[in-house]
Amino acid sequence: MQQNILYILADQQRIDMLGAYGHPMVQTPNIDKLAQDGIRFNQTYTPTSICGPARTSLFTGHLPHVHGVEQNAENGRNRFAKADPVPHIPTFGDHLKDYDKIYLGKWHVAESSLPSNYGFRGHDFPGYGYPGSGVYPNLVFNQGPGEPNRYREWLDEQNRPYPEVSEAFFGDNPHLQVQELQGKLSGKPEDTIPAFLASEAIETLKNRQHLAHSSGAKEENTPFFLWMNFWGPHTPCILPEPYYSMYDPKEIAEDPTFQETFADKPLHHKRVSHMWGVHDLQWDQWAEIVARYLGYITLIDHQIGRVLNYLEESGLAATTTVVYTADHGDAMGAHKLIEKGEFMYDETYRIPLIVRSPLNPQPGREVNAFTYLHDLFPTAMDLAGEHIPERPQAKSLGPIIRGEVDTLGRDAVFGQFTGHFTDLNQRMIRTQSHKLVFNGPALGELYDLENDPKETTNHIDNPAYALVKKTLINRLLQECAEQGDWAEEWLSRIQEVY
Repeated sequence: MQQNILYILADQQRIDMLGAYGHPMVQTPNIDKLAQDGIRFNQTYTPTSICGPARTSLFTGHLPHVHGVEQNAENGRNRFAKADPVPHIPTFGDHLKDYDKIYLGKWHVAESSLPSNYGFRGHDFPGYGYPGSGVYPNLVFNQGPGEPNRYREWLDEQNRPYPEVSEAFFGDNPHLQVQELQGKLSGKPEDTIPAFLASEAIETLKNRQHLAHSSGAKEENTPFFLWMNFWGPHTPCILPEPYYSMYDPKEIAEDPTFQETFADKPLHHKRVSHMWGVHDLQWDQWAEIVARYLGYITLIDHQIGRVLNYLEESGLAATTTVVYTADHGDAMGAHKLIEKGEFMYDETYRIPLIVRSPLNPQPGREVNAFTYLHDLFPTAMDLAGEHIPERPQAKSLGPIIRGEVDTLGRDAVFGQFTGHFTDLNQRMIRTQSHKLVFNGPALGELYDLENDPKETTNHIDNPAYALVKKTLINRLLQECAEQGDWAEEWLSRIQEVY
């Protein structure tokens, strides 16, 4: 029997801020249980630390320079072209032919098209589509879906009041007061966007089962592929009680890299810190932001728990593979940075990946092999019993899930970045022991991960690391050549002096 497939995608979830990955404080009982009953992948990486390009990589199985979405486009502000996948590139919509394909929540994959254009039913939130924008009184952040807004309709249907935002905090940059970093939301947890998303997922699955039981065996045997997308814990971290006050900022330990001086780092790191208005914040101020981020994570975890409980109660769990992951991470105070952007630290590129599947012969496993977010593209076809589409980089996780292998044979992971607030072409090669970051015309980065896992000391100009640097540059050039990445030309020309 074909597997039902549930992909749960968080937005901007830092891996080490989950209980399943060792955080000492955050409460994530449902995600933790998913790991206990499934497989925890410890070395999964996003291809790029920015929402739209990363999500499109998952949607197509390709790297950004191949699928064509290399920067976010929000409200039509992309400076170069529409942030759409290149024409005729195969997506999930071209596969899973026998499946009921359902898409709920945040989209941010293509600028000019929506999930329904790719054969999905469910939600059509264009762009970033944050459904609280234009609904929450006092909310400054304005990247909403426009009309219609299914979240507002849901609140009205439930006779729920529109929550209001108070106690909002922005960075200290007077020229960037357009996105709250954290704030308090009135109302109840069941009024929130994560609760809305979980309720929609449960209701959709209930309706499927009702239709199947009332109309015969054909519908009952149709498997589903449900892709569920949260807008959090991406800032703005605005949440109601008890989540707003759940974590005491005074009990949150200072990030070990918070005393970053940027002395041996590319100048743009410091500039991004200043842009967000967080460079001069003291840790007690940062701890307030982190506390809301942790509260947001717990709120999302509790809503995931509702969906997982429904799978159990309905009997669907026995035939459903559940995947929890994120598009990318969040610096959240590491190196005096927040969110993601023009930096390639593990806090933003290493992501959680947990898989619970009836096909897994050994629950509670950990996998330390290198894997990618976009491996989930061919994985879905593998789970569905379809022909696995060939991709230059993405590989199905199916053999690992089934216990046939414990590695996909990678000795390194590759990352690329084109720009977010500013244009900066970056490439990364990361082995188990070292990381090299090519920052185009800016200062490069080389980290000794065995002795400095937090990436505090840049060895790019350290003569003692000359051989390591040369080896990694050659490895990065090889990866660029294999992937057809045009960045190879610039790096190859300056490799001797980089």
